Amino acid sequence: MVRWQAYPTLCAFFGAVLAASRASAVDVALVDVTQGSGLETFTHSPNALSVPGLNEWTMGGIGVGDFDGDGWPDIFLTRGGTGTDRLYINNRNGTFTNRAAEWNVAFAHAGNGVACADFDRDGDVDMYVTSYGTATTNLGQVGRNRLYRNEGGTFTDVATALGVATLSSTVSAGNGAAWGDIDLDGDLDLAVAAWTVNDQANRLFRNDGGVFANVTGSAIQILPTWGFQPTIVDMTGDGFPELLLAADFETSRLYRNQRNGTFVDATVVSGVGIDDNGMGSCVADFDRDGLPDWYVTSVHMNVPNPGDWTGNAFYLSTGNGVFRESSNERGCNDGGWGWGAIAADLDHDGWEDIVEVNGRNASEWANEPEYVFRNLGGSFQRLGPESGLTLAADARSVVSLDYDRDGDLDILVQVNAGPVRLYRNDAPAKRSWLALDLVAGAASRCAAHGFGAVVSARTGSAWQRRFVHSGSGYQGSSEPVVHFGLGAATTVDELVIEWPSGQTTRLEGVAANARTTVFAPLAADLDGDGEVDGTDASILFESWGEVDRADRLVRAADIDGDGRVGGGDLAALLAAWTGSK
Repeated sequence: MVRWQAYPTLCAFFGAVLAASRASAVDVALVDVTQGSGLETFTHSPNALSVPGLNEWTMGGIGVGDFDGDGWPDIFLTRGGTGTDRLYINNRNGTFTNRAAEWNVAFAHAGNGVACADFDRDGDVDMYVTSYGTATTNLGQVGRNRLYRNEGGTFTDVATALGVATLSSTVSAGNGAAWGDIDLDGDLDLAVAAWTVNDQANRLFRNDGGVFANVTGSAIQILPTWGFQPTIVDMTGDGFPELLLAADFETSRLYRNQRNGTFVDATVVSGVGIDDNGMGSCVADFDRDGLPDWYVTSVHMNVPNPGDWTGNAFYLSTGNGVFRESSNERGCNDGGWGWGAIAADLDHDGWEDIVEVNGRNASEWANEPEYVFRNLGGSFQRLGPESGLTLAADARSVVSLDYDRDGDLDILVQVNAGPVRLYRNDAPAKRSWLALDLVAGAASRCAAHGFGAVVSARTGSAWQRRFVHSGSGYQGSSEPVVHFGLGAATTVDELVIEWPSGQTTRLEGVAANARTTVFAPLAADLDGDGEVDGTDASILFESWGEVDRADRLVRAADIDGDGRVGGGDLAALLAAWTGSK
């Protein structure tokens, strides 16, 4: 495990107070570049027909991925029912072109949430898209969710064939979705939320060699939940990811991974689930103590009356999967009628900020500004238009991407029944950054995009940590790039990637202001040094006979993934032997 230098909570808090007195909103400098980008003609157009299952006022989704494999992020936007979905391919000059028809995704249907990942590990980014049905008077059909497999230049919907088209047998359902390797077998499983308690339509699908099995009810008992957005990420530090559900009407949940293919509801014992109206959420180490915190958007009412909605929840990790709600203390409670939220170090000061979008038409939250909660060292300063995020609309989904490949994270927002807005990030040029693309090829034991990995970066004596996962946001999917703001540092002195397989990659002297690709180790390279040799054999024999996969070394030594270190693993190691070079 990485030796972690924690930032004491009290020092971080008082440091934030002092920093707030000298903070300048200029350090967060977003610029609306929608006009002329090719995105300006898009309008989210949900079908307003009153039909079962269609909740048009909750709709709006974004998917970001390098769909054509040229190294630049592309954008998929769900239209909502009136008009066809759009796929904007990046022209690598600051503009995009809609090529949805060419890629076979220009369909008119009540599309909603999007989750992007290479689920079949063929090197192309695929998309799962929730849907309430086709754009006819028949909206509200069941079983219309889509899994677009990227065939290299075109998509094919394989949702029905692979078992993920239907969430409910009685109602149309589907909101946000998330990918993650729940059983650490190297392939991506899928969680999908549904804003309905009918038929308990929130689902967990296990990937069984390319075909999905609905394990809801067997591996996990999901209580009746008004689910908006799932997230799959390790919240306990044992290497196995939990399932988080941001959900409405006091039904947000945390399901703890039992490391045997099953989950248990740990909401109460973990200290979470007390948000009134959970909608979107994001996970990051906001106070830089090395532990993942969980931010959940909710509704904040400005006039204090008994029974008022109490605003966002900020679940600060205290270790071992236990959390303390700290939104008022940390200054991030009031985000209006919150929807999407993402973590991103916008100003490259080494502390991840929060971008939250909000709004509810025909209410006191109509035309409220979207917000940046600037991280001042563990506590936050709320910024509105002064951050450059000038939008004030009924916004839903927000994602991050480096659309111009200049090293900082840009922001894309979709408005319900409204436009999409692209904000270029003009982060301070005097501050450095590092961006990583994690690649887990077929010869590794890790899932695509390195989902489940924990990446730690040290500059001097200070550490930062990122938890690589899917599902942060609201019905959206950000570009899967691991991004660090480095302040004045010109080099990352030490970079440590703890892969979900238990293997570790260590790099020293990594140059700042560069985007770097890091490959997951080969299956038998237990120490991640690029060779299969005596050191790997020593690790294997030290773990011989062990079955505790919560131990990273045991997990690394279990090459064949049968849950025990034994002869099969030794045979695999010898077959891959390269010796020292």
